This record gives sequence, C-alpha cells and structure tokens, in this order.
Amino acid sequence: MKNSKSTNPLTTEKVSNHVPDDLTMSIISKLPLKSLVRFRCIRKSWSLLFENPHFMNIYRTNFASNNNFSYDDDSCLTLEFTMSSHGLCATLFSLYGERFENKVKLDLPPFFQEDNECIKILGSPIDETLCLYNGFQIPEIVFWNLSTKEFKVLPPSPIESQPPHYKFIFSLMGFGYDHVRDDHKVIRNALEWTQFDFEDTQSNEFIWELYSLRNNSWRKLDVDVSLGYVTLDSQVHTNGMCHWWYKNEYCLVSFDLNSEVFFKTPLPLHVDDNVCYESMDKRLMALNGSIAFITTTAHTLHISILGEYGVKKSWIKLFIIDSLPNYFDHPIGAGSKGDIFFKTKYNEMVQFDLNTQKIEKLAIKDILYTFQILLYKKILLLI
Repeated sequence: MKNSKSTNPLTTEKVSNHVPDDLTMSIISKLPLKSLVRFRCIRKSWSLLFENPHFMNIYRTNFASNNNFSYDDDSCLTLEFTMSSHGLCATLFSLYGERFENKVKLDLPPFFQEDNECIKILGSPIDETLCLYNGFQIPEIVFWNLSTKEFKVLPPSPIESQPPHYKFIFSLMGFGYDHVRDDHKVIRNALEWTQFDFEDTQSNEFIWELYSLRNNSWRKLDVDVSLGYVTLDSQVHTNGMCHWWYKNEYCLVSFDLNSEVFFKTPLPLHVDDNVCYESMDKRLMALNGSIAFITTTAHTLHISILGEYGVKKSWIKLFIIDSLPNYFDHPIGAGSKGDIFFKTKYNEMVQFDLNTQKIEKLAIKDILYTFQILLYKKILLLI
C-alpha cells in the first residue's frame, strides 16, 4: 500500500511579492517625513513621491489629522496687549468653548504683577510650564506652572555677576525640554555692548549660555557661532530641539538641548514672480510636531515642513493655497487639528482648516497689538 502524501495548499501556493501601488502609497504616507526623505533612494518611483499629486493629497490629509489633541479646558492660552495710561500692558487669558467664546484672565506670578508692560512668552509651553520674561538688556526670567501656580525666578549667570554687567545685552533664543536628562532648559546669548558692530553684525562675537532647571544654574557653552539674531515670534521647540530664524543668513538654526549641537538649515524660497519677497509675512511654527516655515502674501499661503536638520533639500512644500480671503492679515499660531489661526484686518481671529479650507470665525476680537495663541497639554509637572 502506497503512502499517500497530503498536500497543503497553503504551502504550495505561490505567494506574490507584489504590493499594489495604492496600498504602498497608503502605507508610506503615514511615515514620518524624515523617513520618507531618506526612503526616496530605495526605488526610483519613490524619489518622485513629493511630485505626485495623488500621494501628496494622501500625505497632507494624514499629516493634518495626525494628532489626538483637542481644544478642551485650559488647553489654549492667549497673551494679549492693550494700551493703558502707563503704556502697553500684557494680559494672559485661558480660552474655553468650541469657538473660544469663554475667556478667563489668569493672574500672573507676583514677580510680574506690578511690571507687566513688556512681558513675553519664550517659545511655547512645555507640558504646563511657561517661560515668561520681561526687560530688554538683562531680561528677568520666570518658569511658571499653570496648574500648580508655582513659579521659579531664574538666577543670574556668572556674566551678570561680574561688574559692570550692564555692558552685556542678552538675547533669549529658546526654551525647551531635554527628555534624556528630564530637564527644562533655556538657551541664550550675550553680547558686549561696547563691542557691537552695527555695520558688520556677523563679526560680533557672542557668548552662549545654557540654563538647567535640574542644576538651577547657567553654564557657558564652549562654542564659537554667531547665529544669534532672532526674528520676533520665530522661536519654536519640538522634540528636544530649540529653533529660531536667523535672518542675517536666511536660515533656520536648531539647537539640540541634549547633545548641545547647533544645526543650520537654509530656509526654502517661497517666491512669487509678482510679489516682492521682503513684503511677504514669514514665520516659523510647530505644526503637528514638525517645523513649518509659513509665508503669506495678500492671497497666497505657502507651508513647507522640514524633514532633516541641516539638509535644505529635505524641506517639503506641503500646502500652497492661492485663494486666501483678502481680509486675512497674518497667521498668529498653528492649531493641532490641521488648522492655522489668523488675525484679520478687522482685528479678529479666525480658524482656517488647511485640508478643507473652511474658515470659522472665533469669539476673539479687538486684537490691536502683538498677540499670541498657545496650546498645551494638561500634565501635572512640579517645578
């Protein structure tokens, strides 16, 4: 009697190694931009992904919706400035409601309650901690926890303690979180006023300092870089990196808070032949965890996001919107649901959905002076 061998159809059936293009696009469109930029060398067709309109539509949709954040209680703040008999006064508000129709004034730390004329927020909140500062030549800096209301005044650095300290001008470049050392940090530079060269600003020599909350002290960095002129409203923090726009060389400067390494990335050119470049509104923002360079003209919005620090070709032009309403003035913040907040020429705030291009008028009005809108996640973190 012959032994009969049973055949398992699962082991004999040929398995195709071909993955349909639509499925491939759907999968890789969910990858981080840094991975996508690097994967372009794997297949010839992938090198042209960002020129493929179908892929870009999928990627834009995934990018804009890639966040679980919601505008719930205490997750949105505005720093507003009003003119009083004593000058320009800053007020911090917490926003509530679907259209931010409810606004509650927050009491600033006692350190700033008597002198709130020049208060600014450095970067964006880290969890529930704000970095507040005021003053010009030697800013007073305070960490403030929005939940516990605890605050900490940062100590002077060794430079400030050496007379005559008034000869130095300090510029705050970034506030961020070093997740490796579990530490909040501030990076700044100092320039001796008597050595300032107004004609050749690039020749000025900066002293760089890094503050560590864990050590409660400033430390001088052993670096020789002149990337220290920051454009207002351009300081951003993402993933343990502080970023700012260095206008002199038209580039993005990134500083790794853990490795203490600087990166310099040339900014993309969003130039329309019919528009003067200098007349464009240019801003850096954190958009769904990525660094975004945003330019606006009278009717056009360009948004590029960065894939890899130091690599100019890794900027990807994600959105080009040619039909902005003529009453839009300039963007004042990036939301976390694929939206941008705009100040209008009527001194109001609107929410603009990048995917649907739907505009929603919000309850924030009478925006006359410098204005910031900030988002943060509610996590109890003592300082």
